[in-house]
Amino acid sequence: MRTSGEGEEAMNVPIGPAAFVFKHKRTGQIVVVSNERWHELYDKKEDWEHTATVNACLAIQYLINVKPRERNRYIRTLTEYP
Repeated sequence: MRTSGEGEEAMNVPIGPAAFVFKHKRTGQIVVVSNERWHELYDKKEDWEHTATVNACLAIQYLINVKPRERNRYIRTLTEYP
């Protein structure tokens, strides 16, 4: 993802809201939860692995604007174990 300062005009995107990505250790199910719910899954470490935290607005904007190959690569980075 591009950040300001790389020769392009800065985007006027709000900071946050955060989105927390978790992967179920046995089933592989991926869930994305808000700031209000992340601790519910984080506290269940035996079942859920926290894989990423992203700015939801920037992540959606990025996914909309990139080519399919880059989109798939970005999604893989969010869902793999850290």
